[in-house]
Amino acid sequence: MSDYVHGKMSIVGQDKTFKGFVKISAFATAFFIVVLLMPILVFAANVSWPLALIITFIVGIVISPAFKLGGGWYATLFGLAILAGVIGMFFSAIT
Repeated sequence: MSDYVHGKMSIVGQDKTFKGFVKISAFATAFFIVVLLMPILVFAANVSWPLALIITFIVGIVISPAFKLGGGWYATLFGLAILAGVIGMFFSAIT
């Protein structure tokens, strides 16, 4: 027999792992929503890219409390908005 007693084992490591998994899953889900929303608005709904960028940015801010995301999410959102703006201006300039 072993020294194991049901209900007496420390699960601190498992708890931290699970909370980290949930946090990464929430961040990834919010990230994919934001990354996919702008092209859907531009190409499927025929929304101009500046308006699609604004709508996507607002959606990213609104879903932050729903997914319990912190300051890193806002930094990622600002970075994605700047990147999308630069890419949008580039494609507008060449067309």
